[in-house]
Amino acid sequence: MAPIWTIILFLSTISPALSVDFSRPSFLSVKSGERVTLKCPFGDIRKAESVVWYKLVFGEMPQKVGEILAYKDLKIWPEFKTSGFIMLVTDNGISLTIPHIKKDDGGLYYCEKCNLDDVSLSNGTFLAVTGDGDVKVSVFQSGVSDSVPAGASVTLQCSVLSESRSAELQVLWFRAAPPQSHPQIIYTHHNSSHQCESGSSTHTCVYNFSKNILSLNDTGTYYCAVAVCGKIIFGNGTQVQLENVSDLGW
Repeated sequence: MAPIWTIILFLSTISPALSVDFSRPSFLSVKSGERVTLKCPFGDIRKAESVVWYKLVFGEMPQKVGEILAYKDLKIWPEFKTSGFIMLVTDNGISLTIPHIKKDDGGLYYCEKCNLDDVSLSNGTFLAVTGDGDVKVSVFQSGVSDSVPAGASVTLQCSVLSESRSAELQVLWFRAAPPQSHPQIIYTHHNSSHQCESGSSTHTCVYNFSKNILSLNDTGTYYCAVAVCGKIIFGNGTQVQLENVSDLGW
């Protein structure tokens, strides 16, 4: 979380009004070599002073990918221009296209809209780039479904078996439910939030995630996932639903 707070503090010194929401970035897993297009969700930006695309790799400072000034002067930073990144003005805003994505292109991409008196950031898309290499990590979730009454808490469990120590792994929880087009990141585990056992060649860690299921907005399929070596390995998922939904009048 430190890099995200760095962004917030940095931008707050630029503008008196700032709208930021990194709590619900979307997730997109793509294969190396594929073409990917991301959309800036601000709609009509003709009155914006500037729109900037950023790339954030956890543990590093954000990088400017490209920007457009006064809706006409477009610039892509050299590092990304040589990789073929493309920014286009569309009817719905500004898109960012990576024609042939590679492992190093993985990270969180988000856009920023600047007006005279405020700055707004999108919640971004986390791009995970997969390849043909063998990542020796397995993710298992206990239970395929769970029904609970409204207001109850559910605890989901995830076991991660790997040849890497837990400090080298990033464990995330995603929730998938209509009408979202991609699973949403809802929680990231910290080093103190799990129990691990080490054998001669493998490490097994158990992660627990608790969630209050207040309404249908909290239901869906919850996935445990591990980010390692530029890849995302998903568990089998646990479906969480409310008991007796029809009796509640929803």
